[in-house]
Amino acid sequence: MSRPPLLMKLRFQKEDRRFGIWLPLFLLLPVALVVLIILSPLILIAILVLWPSGWGRLALRTIGVSWGLLCSMRGLEVDIRRNNELVFVSAI
Repeated sequence: MSRPPLLMKLRFQKEDRRFGIWLPLFLLLPVALVVLIILSPLILIAILVLWPSGWGRLALRTIGVSWGLLCSMRGLEVDIRRNNELVFVSAI
């Protein structure tokens, strides 16, 4: 079973200045879960309303697909360089 990334490392560098920060994503997961629980009645109503038109099945699959997308972010590294500037993002 896949699990989502727990930390995100951000590093910025411009000429002689460097700045880095670690973001604990595992602290955001409980907040996202509470928001999902609060919004679940509205999501369920939207799925039931959209079901006859065929869009309900797509809306229902969106929940699982978005979880899979979040879990596949583990190991993502983005490295952007331009002249003397650097932006590095890594999901661990």
